[in-house]
Amino acid sequence: MGDVEWPKDPGAYEQAIAVLLSCMHPQLLRVDGSGGDGGRDAQLTGPHGLHVFEMKSFTGRMAKGRREKVEKSLGRAALLNPVSWDVIVPIDLNPTEEKWFSSLQQRFSFPLSWRGATWIKARLAEHPAVRRFYFADHHAELGHLLQEIARSHISPIDTATDAAARLRQLCDRLAELDPHYDFRITAGPGPHTGIEVLPAYPGADRDQPLHIALSITDPDAPEGKSAASEFERCRRYGDPIELPAHYVRLSGPPPLLPPQGSGRVHLEAIAEPRDLPAQLIVTDPAGKRLAVLGLHMTSIRSGSHGGTLTGADSTGAISCQLRLDRATRNSSIKIDMNVPDALRPGQWLDVVRFASHAEPATHLQMTLAGHAVNDPAPFLITPRHDGAVPVLRVLEQLVAVEQLAVTTLMVPKDPSSQDLRAIREAHTLLTGGTVEEVVTSVTMEADDTESIRGLFTAPQPVRFRQNHPAYEIEIFGQKVPIGPVQRTLPPLYVSEHRRTADGWHITLAANTEPGANLASIRRAE
Repeated sequence: MGDVEWPKDPGAYEQAIAVLLSCMHPQLLRVDGSGGDGGRDAQLTGPHGLHVFEMKSFTGRMAKGRREKVEKSLGRAALLNPVSWDVIVPIDLNPTEEKWFSSLQQRFSFPLSWRGATWIKARLAEHPAVRRFYFADHHAELGHLLQEIARSHISPIDTATDAAARLRQLCDRLAELDPHYDFRITAGPGPHTGIEVLPAYPGADRDQPLHIALSITDPDAPEGKSAASEFERCRRYGDPIELPAHYVRLSGPPPLLPPQGSGRVHLEAIAEPRDLPAQLIVTDPAGKRLAVLGLHMTSIRSGSHGGTLTGADSTGAISCQLRLDRATRNSSIKIDMNVPDALRPGQWLDVVRFASHAEPATHLQMTLAGHAVNDPAPFLITPRHDGAVPVLRVLEQLVAVEQLAVTTLMVPKDPSSQDLRAIREAHTLLTGGTVEEVVTSVTMEADDTESIRGLFTAPQPVRFRQNHPAYEIEIFGQKVPIGPVQRTLPPLYVSEHRRTADGWHITLAANTEPGANLASIRRAE
């Protein structure tokens, strides 16, 4: 592993130990000591309470003045009511020092731990990237590791499994180059290959920033201007961008440097998770609410001037980006619609109702965790909502059909005209209305009776009523129960009859005059 060289600068030592602790405990919180650290340089909140860590860069022995500094830090930390307190010092205590530290435990109810040189070296063995970066000759160690990586990939690859294993091994070895970053290699046909550089723990990019610069030899050329503009957008707000590789200069180990040639480099700020409720509210110019759409904001990318908060509604149909500028306090909202393949009617209703009101004549306001982000402002661009109002009526009918028929439905992206007609009929019947349908002819089998034969000799209209105890209408390929209905046919006349073994086969026809051939269907009382 090589010898451990303790950093002589106290700030460098504390930085190194902080990175080591962050690798051990990714949720560790650093404490800025510029205003007083309250007896701790870092802390970790666990299920049982607060764990406090103090770092001292002492070497040699624990003289009286050093002991007093440790005791003073411990006294301040005790005010925080921690469940544990660890002091990390590159000194293994001798018996006298051990007796002194043990005596401190009698004054405090929470356990105290001395983490000395042996403990630090053992943890560095578990996290060799930290040791290599902070406690050894970093450049010499890096050169040795790069040579080892090169030698380990000389053997041939025979199968896809071998290739996957080799990529995993390479990612693991690359992670040893720098404790602050992990690596993800993506590979595909042609140019679809790249390396993602990901912070190894929250705040790693602040501990060791990757310095990215733009080198443009032709700043007045269209490509140069475009690259400069894109890079500035990424720098200011963390937006994902792609640039020609020959423009990008990145400080870091050789594997992180962009490839030479005509390839492209993908740059973006790391998206940090968020869990924030939000609402998009549409109002008329007078401030009356017309529609509201609930959102869940899930991530944020930040840059030097501000950031972009991203989220979506519960269906995933509406995605929203909130751009915030810290300097000007201005905000802008971008809304995109991506229609899913199928949704419940109620889900569709919220989306379409919102879209139906999104137009320049209305205003949009956004709230975040219950607080207004902006003043209501007119829509600058009308989202695509062709036919939103007619669709809105259909969805309202579908929601009622689900409730009244006690069923569930999934609405496809492109319902057929037959489905739309079936929705209207089901809604009409379930809400007490009457559905009309055209009847041109009816066939029936009848016994040979005098009244039946009378239809043939003295033509007169025949009126029928049919009872259906369990009527159904098919919507989106699913049978929707309507319940008992009564079907009243229009006046019918015998147009054809023939004798059968059991009686008569009769064809009845309706009058062809407009409106005279309509049957009515309504729910039975």
